[in-house]
Amino acid sequence: MKSLTNFIMILTIVLAASNHVFAQDNAVTPKWGVEADLLVPFVPTAHIITIRASRTIAGYGTDKPGDLVIGAYLRPNVKHDVVEEIDEYLFTVGYRQYLWKGFHLEGQTDWGYAWGTKNKIDGKDYNNFAMLVEGHAGYRFRFSPTKTKGFYLNPQVGIIHGLITDIGPRGGNSDTFLSAKINLGYTF
Repeated sequence: MKSLTNFIMILTIVLAASNHVFAQDNAVTPKWGVEADLLVPFVPTAHIITIRASRTIAGYGTDKPGDLVIGAYLRPNVKHDVVEEIDEYLFTVGYRQYLWKGFHLEGQTDWGYAWGTKNKIDGKDYNNFAMLVEGHAGYRFRFSPTKTKGFYLNPQVGIIHGLITDIGPRGGNSDTFLSAKINLGYTF
């Protein structure tokens, strides 16, 4: 618990320093970006790995750009609350709209295939097409003095809802989840 507290304190100091030293200014927007979530792969019963790329497609050169986001949502061999083990391999498509400096809203869909092994209610295995929708709000903190390329942290909070996710009877467990992410990325 102490190491988590230390990590949060260090992260808070680094984010505050990055925002002070390199103020968010999207006037010269990098066109491309790549990012990966640093938090959720380590959350018990989640262990979701996300790797994404972004491309500015709207408002390039303005203070409110919009990015097309594509990527992969990977969840291999994870212990789960509804099934003994779940595997999900999904393709991600979304849109991120910056509203003020680094503050943004993001919506995305995840499409792919899911396998649920030994449902905890009926004991059956399930595998099928899966579709999730996500909505997040976040803020991008840049760590580079240049406005056209460099590293950033993008903490986000939001929700994920399974539109199509049949892994058998859920026993009252919801298919809507609160979500928190800390994406580490690089723009160029």
